[in-house]
Amino acid sequence: MFGHPPVGAVATVRPSAYGLAADVMGRIAVVRTPQGLFLAGGGIEPGETPHDAVVREMREECGLDVRVGSWSARAVDFVYSTTEHTHFEKHSTFLDVSVSAAGAAGAAGSEADHKLVWVTPQEAITQLAHPSHRWAVTQWLGLSLPA
Repeated sequence: MFGHPPVGAVATVRPSAYGLAADVMGRIAVVRTPQGLFLAGGGIEPGETPHDAVVREMREECGLDVRVGSWSARAVDFVYSTTEHTHFEKHSTFLDVSVSAAGAAGAAGSEADHKLVWVTPQEAITQLAHPSHRWAVTQWLGLSLPA
């Protein structure tokens, strides 16, 4: 669990899913937004599985076509959305994905304020905005963060 419930505020539970994809140079796909750097992904829509959500979100945010692998991890993160003015209790599923060759060429997502950037794992661990995203990268790499 990352963060804590806001004192005196109710956090909206939001199931979410995020993809971890690496290129041939070992860099990780992340999304730069006005709010910071994040793993590609987001809220799971009604009727979607985490797998479905990651495939949809990676296409929308990054323009990438992906295939979900077998690795996954889960975490709960308490965050405040400045754009929605809401506290969220994010129940996040992190999934390993591979980018299809056709989906990688000239990738551009449909969300104007989201830009795909490729960063080293160390850059991701130190620069991702949410602690659960940083933790997920370390788990995906087989590392562990000190308590």
